[in-house]
Amino acid sequence: MRSLWRIIGTELMVVILLVGLGLSAFAHAASDDSSRLESTLRLKDFTIPWLFPLGNPANLGGTCAAIPTGVGFINPVNNSSDRGRKVTSEVLADGTQVIEQDDLKTGTAVDDFGAIYRFVYKNQLVLNVSLGLPANVNVKMIDTFKLTGNGLHMNASFDWRWDYEAPDGVVVNLQPDADFPVDFFIFATADGVAPAPGVTNWQQLKTQGDPFNCDPL
Repeated sequence: MRSLWRIIGTELMVVILLVGLGLSAFAHAASDDSSRLESTLRLKDFTIPWLFPLGNPANLGGTCAAIPTGVGFINPVNNSSDRGRKVTSEVLADGTQVIEQDDLKTGTAVDDFGAIYRFVYKNQLVLNVSLGLPANVNVKMIDTFKLTGNGLHMNASFDWRWDYEAPDGVVVNLQPDADFPVDFFIFATADGVAPAPGVTNWQQLKTQGDPFNCDPL
């Protein structure tokens, strides 16, 4: 559901604080329960391509029914986005690795007729990764995408839980273009309806709007 994006015109600051271990050792779930990682990323005035333009299904290629048909398609404006992301990771005494992310992306978008919109994307993620292989990964995610402007007030959001199995465990990924802070990650669903292959215990605690078809981030 997520893809890489290219950074253009960035002001980038990455701060990594490690206690006791280097990043590579810690990312492979070291057993020292005192180990903790904190990473803060700030990007300003950069371009983040959306996964898809926002358009009504009545327009060929559109997916989001909340977008009025008369505006055509809405796309992000180049060099107009900001991002603030904080990732923490630690290994508990029982060997469980807990990885948390707070991610905020904001910016400006424009439709086919020049009308301006403002978007705000927030993602709060908690991963609990079990000790040993294959690892069981428990995911808790609250995700919100809001788009306002030109009379539109759209909110596509969810509060979901799910599990998946990582045959070789997970590795912390702090790259500035990473949507999620680990490699191997499986999103809850591949079609917005059924659990994705490998996903179990998908709990949709709250869903507003159509996040699968109206959240391009």
